[in-house]
Amino acid sequence: MTKQSAEYPLDTSVPETPNSMMIDVTLALSSTKHRAWQRWFRDRWLLATFVTACAASIVSLWYFFQNHQILLIGDTYSHMLIARRLIDNLTPGVAQLGGIWLPLPHLLMQPFIWNDYLWQTGLAGSFVSMPCYVVSAIYLFLAARRLTHNSRASFVGTLLFILNPNILYLQTTPLSELVLIATLTAATYYFLAWAQEGKLHHLIRAAASTFLATLTRYDAWALFLTFLILIVMIGWIQHQRRAQIEANLLTFGTLGGLGIVLWLLWCEVIFGDPLYWQHSSFSSQAQQQKLINLKLLFTYHDLWQSIRTYTISSIQNVGSILFALAAIAIVIFFLRRRITPEVLAASAFLVPFVFYVFSLYQGQAALFTPGASPAHAPQSMSFYNARYGVETVVPVALFVATLAGRGFMGRGHLVLPIICGIAILVQSTLTAYGGIISLQEGQYGLDCHPLHPLVVYLAQHYAGGRILADIFTSGASSSLGPDVGVDFKNMVYEGSGEMWKSSTEQSCISSRLGDCESRGSE
Repeated sequence: MTKQSAEYPLDTSVPETPNSMMIDVTLALSSTKHRAWQRWFRDRWLLATFVTACAASIVSLWYFFQNHQILLIGDTYSHMLIARRLIDNLTPGVAQLGGIWLPLPHLLMQPFIWNDYLWQTGLAGSFVSMPCYVVSAIYLFLAARRLTHNSRASFVGTLLFILNPNILYLQTTPLSELVLIATLTAATYYFLAWAQEGKLHHLIRAAASTFLATLTRYDAWALFLTFLILIVMIGWIQHQRRAQIEANLLTFGTLGGLGIVLWLLWCEVIFGDPLYWQHSSFSSQAQQQKLINLKLLFTYHDLWQSIRTYTISSIQNVGSILFALAAIAIVIFFLRRRITPEVLAASAFLVPFVFYVFSLYQGQAALFTPGASPAHAPQSMSFYNARYGVETVVPVALFVATLAGRGFMGRGHLVLPIICGIAILVQSTLTAYGGIISLQEGQYGLDCHPLHPLVVYLAQHYAGGRILADIFTSGASSSLGPDVGVDFKNMVYEGSGEMWKSSTEQSCISSRLGDCESRGSE
C-alpha cells in the first residue's frame, strides 16, 4: 500500500451527508424562530398587550356567562345552528352551510360544536370569538407601532380596543363580528407593512388574511376592492413600472379574491344562482325591501341620514369621548403627513365606516339605534343591528395611538399619552355602567331572542318523533335544538332537501283537506 502523497494530503474531515445538511437547515430555522420569539419577549409592551387581552377575555366571558347573556341576540342561535347541522342533521354535510351567511365562522366552530354542553350554552361560539379578540389586539398593536414607532403609545391605543365594553361582550358570543375584526385587522396590518417596505411576503400575507375575511362577512369584500385601488395608487406614487403594478395586482387579487370566487361558485353549484346570497328570499336585501315598502328604512337613498345613523351607532359603541379624540387624531394624522404609501395604507382602516354608510344608503343594511331614527319611528325599532358600529373601534384605537405617540417624541411631553389613557379608562367605565349598546340590543331590540311559548310546550311534552320546522319564519324553531334538546336528525326543515319538499307538500294537502271538511260541515 502506498502512502498518501504529500501533494494530496489525507482528508480527515467527515464528508457532508444529506443528514448533516438537514441538521444545518433545521438549526438555522430554529435559530430564526428563536430570534423571532426573542423579539416578541423583548418588547414588553407587546407582551403586556397579549397578557391584558387574555385576562380581559377570560374575565368578561365569566361575567356574561354567569349572567346568562351570551345568547341574547337571535343571530347567535342561527350561527350555532348552521355549525351544528354540519354534523347533526337528517342530511348532514357541507351543504348545510347554506348560501346566505359566509362559512368561515361556522367552520371554525367545528372543533367545539359537537359537544352538547358547549353547543347548548353557546360556549362553542365563544371559544371562536375569544381567540379572535386576542389576535385583533395583537395586530392592532403591531399596526400602531408601525405608524408611531413607539410601543408605549401603541399599547395605550390598543388598550382602547381591549377595554371597550361592546368588544368585550361580543367576543363572548357566537356572532361573527370578532372573526371579521381579526381578519380585517390582520389584512390591513400586512398591507401597511407592504406599503412601508415593499416586501412581497407582506403582500401575500395581506392577501391570505383578506381571503379569510371575505369568507367571514361581506364587509370584507369592500376592503378587497379598496386594496386593489390602493395597490395602483401606491405603485403610481412610488413610480413603479406598469408591469410591476400588474404583478402586484395579480399576486394580491388571485389569493385575496379567491374567497369571493369560491362563494359565487358555491352558490351556483348548490342553488343554481351565483348571486343567491344577494337576492334570494332569505337574503338581507329581501328583508330590507320589506322595510323599504313599509317606509321604515329611513336611511334608504338618504345620504345624510345614512352618515348620521352610522356615526351615532359608532359613537354609542366607541363612546363619545373617545370618538371625539379619534376625530382630532385623524385630522392631525392626515394634515401633518404627506400623501404617502403609508398614509394610504392606514386609510384602509376606515373602510368599514364607508362601507356601512354606503350599505345603509343603498338599502342593503338596516340599523336602528336610539337617537338615530326619526321621532315618528316605532318604539320597537329603537334597537336593531346597533352592534354594527363596533367595527369602528379598531380605527379609533389606531388613530388615538398615533395621537398618543406624538407625546413620546420628546422628553417631558407626556401630556397627550396621559390624556388618552385617562380618556380610555373613563369612557370604558361610563359605557359599562351607562349601558352596553350591543347587550341592550339583545335585551330590548328586534334582535332580542325571547323564549317562544312553543319551545316551553315542547320542553314539557316532546317525547320523540320528527318535527316539521320552518326555520326562516318561525321565531321558535331556531331554539328548539339548544333549549329543548331535540335531536336534529328528527327535524325536517328548509335544508332537508327532498324530504322538506315532500313534507311541505303533504302538509299543504292535509291543510286543504281540512279546509274542505270544515267548509263541508258548515
